[in-house]
Amino acid sequence: MARVLRSEIFAGKLRAGEALPERALAARLRVSRTPVREALFILQSEGLVELVPNRGASVRRITADDLTEIYSIRGLLEGHAAELAAERCSEEQLDAMEDAQIRLRRMVSRGSAADQAAADLAFHTALSEATGSPLLTSLLSQVLAFTVSFRANYRYPEARSQTALAEHQDIFEAIRSRDAALAGRLMRAHVESSCRFALEQFHAGDQEETATDAALL
Repeated sequence: MARVLRSEIFAGKLRAGEALPERALAARLRVSRTPVREALFILQSEGLVELVPNRGASVRRITADDLTEIYSIRGLLEGHAAELAAERCSEEQLDAMEDAQIRLRRMVSRGSAADQAAADLAFHTALSEATGSPLLTSLLSQVLAFTVSFRANYRYPEARSQTALAEHQDIFEAIRSRDAALAGRLMRAHVESSCRFALEQFHAGDQEETATDAALL
């Protein structure tokens, strides 16, 4: 159930601030309220849902400070993950990263924002699994879930897509070459680059909302 709701948030079907009433969700998904309630608690732990006593659940609104903090955490965790992957990954895990990169390349010109976000997530997930650390993979899955929920709301322009692809490829090559120090540095630089672009999109969205609100007055 958490997977279904998470996917809808990632795809933008459930928007920031949207209420998530248990009864309505249970009816739409044809389940009892118990699994819905459990799913909402899981999504709250991932930072995707806000639960307020006596008001219920809603899709969490992401702030600029949230983005800055979560990308900072991502840089620390994923930089370490890239180093471990370079030291530990198997040939099968390298293949999984390469497959994810190929999938992301296909999404550059024809994929929706949600498609691009899912393909990007596949690469980062494959890399985290290549660390051989279930704990690190679990932590990263929560951190990545937060950024993907925002990432799925806007489509990368061609230039940014090509930059991200090149950064991924450099990281992949460093891991394949077993250069842990280089892989870590490249990943941290990639996360910093992604953070800058995400903040640009966030502030652009704020300006659009302000202009729309003013037009309605």
